[in-house]
Amino acid sequence: MLRTFPRAFALPLSALLLFAAPKPTIDDARKFLDAAESRGLLLAVDSSRADWVKSNFITDDTETLAAQADERAINAGVQFAKRAAEFNGVALPEDMARKMKLLRVALTIATPSDPKESEELTRIVASMEGTYGKGKYCPSPDKCLDLEDLSKIMATSQDPIELLDAWKGWHAIAKPI
Repeated sequence: MLRTFPRAFALPLSALLLFAAPKPTIDDARKFLDAAESRGLLLAVDSSRADWVKSNFITDDTETLAAQADERAINAGVQFAKRAAEFNGVALPEDMARKMKLLRVALTIATPSDPKESEELTRIVASMEGTYGKGKYCPSPDKCLDLEDLSKIMATSQDPIELLDAWKGWHAIAKPI
């Protein structure tokens, strides 16, 4: 029985190997990298612009716009990473190998494959960034400090009590995040 088992699969397996996709080449890698760099640049510029507007004009609408642009960029990054993995084992020139590695490891967050969950995640991240940017610490009713004010205190103050107060105040604001 054991002797006939491998023979039974020998022909179908060899037939499958005939139809297997050819191993990617350096030229395939170059074409992929060129396309990924071109598309990635456009998406990064769009995402950066939307994030800049959101950071300077923090509203629900600008958070939504930034989340949508980020989602497009992240989803493309996931696809680039998956495609780059197809070139593992191909002897690439050093510069191309570095670019492939960066595509595989560069994502700071990967969205779920479900579009609704992907949208939800990018909206949550944009909202968290908005909460951080809008946050103010008010040590007294007539004095509120934003991130820029607190950063100046942290950079210039030598007073341990003032530094601790600024640090605690900002971290209290960040709790909802």
